[in-house]
Amino acid sequence: MRSVVRRTWRKVGEGDYEAAVAMAAPDVRFRFVGDTALGADVRGRAAFRAWFVRFTELLPGVRLELVDVVAGGWPWNTRVAVCLRVVGTLRDGTPYRNVAMQWVTLRWGRMVDDVVVEDTLTLDAALRRLPA
Repeated sequence: MRSVVRRTWRKVGEGDYEAAVAMAAPDVRFRFVGDTALGADVRGRAAFRAWFVRFTELLPGVRLELVDVVAGGWPWNTRVAVCLRVVGTLRDGTPYRNVAMQWVTLRWGRMVDDVVVEDTLTLDAALRRLPA
């Protein structure tokens, strides 16, 4: 399962967020922890896709890079921990660097639950730099 997650994150890192959406179950629950413009607790592929659209609108020069993956469990209940590097350049030219952790539950290779925790202080500071 690690290889599937790595392959998906490779695509996501290249800006192909549909790769993550394609891996999601129709009723996926996605949470992006924090009280920021990107904070979310949504269900379903459409809402999951909409979050990625919002992410790219707010942070168009920022990419998610896979650092490490740990996976375990049975095919019907696989747990995956992912460490991500968040890098890029904000619209005003300021470099952006952050780290995020992801906790995913897969059932038969489909993502049913996804929780992402990013350093919200760094993220909030970056989002406050955006024009209103």
